[in-house]
Amino acid sequence: MEFVSETGDPGSGTLMLHLLGRCNLTCLHCYMGGSPARVEQLPLQPVLNAISECRDLGIGALYLTGGEPLMYRGLNRVLEAAAEVPGLKITVCTNGTLLKPSHCELLKSVNAQLNISIDGERDFHDHFRNQAGAFEATERGVQLIVAAGIPLTIVATISQGNLHSLSKLVEWAASAGAFQFRAQPLLKLGRGIEISNQCLTNAQLNRMLLQLSDLANIYKSKGLRCSVVGVSRRFLQAHPCGAYVCNGEGCHRRISQEIKKLVVREDGTVLPEITNLSHDFALGRIGDGPLSLMVRNYFADGYAKFDHLCRSIYEEVIPKWDAALVPWDQIVADRSHGWQPASISAHSVSACGDSCSAMAASM
Repeated sequence: MEFVSETGDPGSGTLMLHLLGRCNLTCLHCYMGGSPARVEQLPLQPVLNAISECRDLGIGALYLTGGEPLMYRGLNRVLEAAAEVPGLKITVCTNGTLLKPSHCELLKSVNAQLNISIDGERDFHDHFRNQAGAFEATERGVQLIVAAGIPLTIVATISQGNLHSLSKLVEWAASAGAFQFRAQPLLKLGRGIEISNQCLTNAQLNRMLLQLSDLANIYKSKGLRCSVVGVSRRFLQAHPCGAYVCNGEGCHRRISQEIKKLVVREDGTVLPEITNLSHDFALGRIGDGPLSLMVRNYFADGYAKFDHLCRSIYEEVIPKWDAALVPWDQIVADRSHGWQPASISAHSVSACGDSCSAMAASM
């Protein structure tokens, strides 16, 4: 079993575009509060401009999400532009309920992959997705995707309400034709805060990891990979850069500044690494100019504040953490809102020297 990031692309720079806030569902756990009432969406041309910079920025993975990305009117042009970037891995993250044969044709033509969410057996899934018939609609979408030969990952949010169904979820993913199953522990983000009493305890989390490890061994021979979304405490202790705490000469890659993932929220805000990070740490807005220029400017003036945030939380949290899995992005996102640094640490880097790398070189 593997530990993977939110996007699951270690070693590759990632661009994550929240194309719009609108969604046809109001899922109880939605980390960004998507709903039919949301009106924010990214203008098409800045999105196309950002995608055209992927190669120069060292970005090898593009994630298109929302809201519900299938509701974005310019999705076909976005996918076509992404397909023109050599080597760019394209993943569309969807609830799967709106999938049609025409979507499958388009996705197949650009070699896209799909992440589709299934959170339990029929009744639980419909409850969690806050809509009767959601499971059946998603199941139809999954059947279309598999029949079209499009690589499919099933992502399941695991809470106290469905932890007992983990083995059945993995079995369903395998029988549906997915090549990968990812367990995402429920996070206290977005609407998930309202059901935070359903988050796994540390003991339940450790038990889930053991069970998923066993399931990974069972289903490996059947062609299904199993992983958990998150980062292990042991890894963070050995490699602080996994917690966005780079340390220059002390780093095995000799990197003192790095952005592994650029997140563009549905209102156009460009954030480093973490989707729910306070906008006080933003690089800018997607329409302000080239992403490459934003990254350079951020390393020169702005990165030190983000570094100090991550470093201070790391020093406080990691030595005392008693579960194998650390919801690092949730912790940093939560602390970032209203955070006031006492002073910038001497270890934080405020200017680019020989050990500082731009996004393209730090991947």
